[in-house]
Amino acid sequence: MARNRNLNWTATAKTFQAVTGRYWSAATYGGVGHGRIQLTPELLLDFSAVLGVASGDLAAVTGIEPPGASPGPATAGVAELIWDVRRLAASQLQQVSDLAESMRK
Repeated sequence: MARNRNLNWTATAKTFQAVTGRYWSAATYGGVGHGRIQLTPELLLDFSAVLGVASGDLAAVTGIEPPGASPGPATAGVAELIWDVRRLAASQLQQVSDLAESMRK
C-alpha cells in the first residue's frame, strides 16, 4: 500500500517518523512488506495513520491487534495529504514542504 503512494522503503521510513514520531529502519518496512519481519501492534497503528486505513481493518486482515491507543489528532488527514501529493515533482514537493514549515513558525 505504501508503494501505491509512491513511497519506497526510505520514503516510508521518513514519512512514518514525521507522522508518528517513531523511527524504524527502511529495511524494517521492506521486511514487513515482504513478510520477513513480523508486524508489531505499534507498526500496525503507524500503518493505519499513514495509509488512512482503520486499525481495526488492518487487524482483521493481519490478525495483529493494535495497541489500546489510537493515532493522535496530529495524524488526522495525513493519509489524504500523502495521496494528494504523490504525483508532485521533487521541486513542487519541496515548495509545499517549505510553505508548511513557514506556517509552523
